[in-house]
Amino acid sequence: MRTPSRDTSGRRIGSTGKTGRVLLSGVLAICLAGSMAVQPIQADAAKPKPPVIPSKAAVERAKQAAASKAGQVAVIEQQLAAANTRLEQLGIQSGIADEAYNGALYKLQQAKAEAADAAARAAKAQQTLTTQRQQIGRYAAASYQGGGELARVAPLLTSDGPQELLDSAGTAHTVSTAMQASYLRFTATQVVTNLFKVQAEQALAKVKKATDEAAKAKKAAEDAEAAQAAAVTAMDVLRTKSIAQLAVLQNTSIKVAAQRQRGLEELARQRAAALAARKAAELARRIAAREAAEKAREKAEQAREKAEQAREEKEAREQAKKNHGKKPPKHHKPDKPRRDDDNDNGGGSSGRGAGSAIDFALSQLGDMYLWGGTGPSRWDCSGLMMGAWKRAGVQLPHYSVAQYEAIRHINEDDLRPGDLIFWAVNPNDPGTIHHVAMYLGNGRMIHAPRTGKPVQIDSVYYWVPPNFFGRP
Repeated sequence: MRTPSRDTSGRRIGSTGKTGRVLLSGVLAICLAGSMAVQPIQADAAKPKPPVIPSKAAVERAKQAAASKAGQVAVIEQQLAAANTRLEQLGIQSGIADEAYNGALYKLQQAKAEAADAAARAAKAQQTLTTQRQQIGRYAAASYQGGGELARVAPLLTSDGPQELLDSAGTAHTVSTAMQASYLRFTATQVVTNLFKVQAEQALAKVKKATDEAAKAKKAAEDAEAAQAAAVTAMDVLRTKSIAQLAVLQNTSIKVAAQRQRGLEELARQRAAALAARKAAELARRIAAREAAEKAREKAEQAREKAEQAREEKEAREQAKKNHGKKPPKHHKPDKPRRDDDNDNGGGSSGRGAGSAIDFALSQLGDMYLWGGTGPSRWDCSGLMMGAWKRAGVQLPHYSVAQYEAIRHINEDDLRPGDLIFWAVNPNDPGTIHHVAMYLGNGRMIHAPRTGKPVQIDSVYYWVPPNFFGRP
């Protein structure tokens, strides 16, 4: 291989360097041109994207969706409110059924007592009838032993003759008269006995009817209790499901939705309680006004009596002066008439008795309701009132209707602590009473409300207004 000479190599190298400089200059020119071309593209990329502007139709659809969700929320809240109302109605129906069962038992006990009395009367009449039948038999035997017509003629053949015949005739007449009277008594007794037997049979039929009615009332009460229990379960399911739906529709958590629902229910309860409190305060005001008026009348009466006494004393002194110091004879002053309220033993409860009843009822606070319950730790409404007044020495039946019938009836404005308050289906018919409570004063009462709730203190108007009032 041939190696180039130094000169030749140098020339080539020099030539190459020139060419490289030319190439470098071209590359730089291209790069500058490229850089100048890139800058406008980067500036365009930094500009903000134009906003997405929804169409009017899209806005309208969004509004409709929001309105739809709001409507669904309102429907769910209405369902929950309706379920709460239904639960309260079932509680009322359950209480009515419970008291109807108590009433059926009460009537059954009365029917059994009447049947026992009728059976005793019939048995006694039958015994009397048997005794009288035996007595008639003895009279008949005595008459037969007299010997008939031949025996009556035989004395004529004896030495005593007619006198003995007259004596035997008198005896026969006496036996015949007694026998006839006994027969009349027997006939009358037989009629009475048959009547008593009929009454006993009717009483037994009444017992059977009362037993059937008690069984039906028990079944109705059990059905009402079951319906209420099922409603409570359904209410819990509906509440959970509805709250979950509310959470989705309102885009909130289940916890917040549940809190909202509880808040709505609590707000409704507070409003109802405030209304009940206003009514209770008005009742307390009316009672206080009546008591104040009575005290004012008593004070005026006392002042009048003092004035009358002063006048009489003045007249007595003037009369004594006229009689030269001799005192006039005293006139008997008539007794002051007493109101019913002055005599607690005459148809009204004494303060001490009412206090004992109230203390007993308050000691049962928190005990759960049980239909037919009479203690010691479970009660229904009439059972609690019966137990409370029993502690005060007053016997009441275990039936709210019979309790009202057994006590003195009063007006609402005459209520005192310890008095009983009644609710009826028909406000004009005490025979439809189905709930009873005890008045505590200041518009408050204590009672056993219904299944699922304990003995508690409420406003007299926490529910519907009461209808009847009484004092043991």
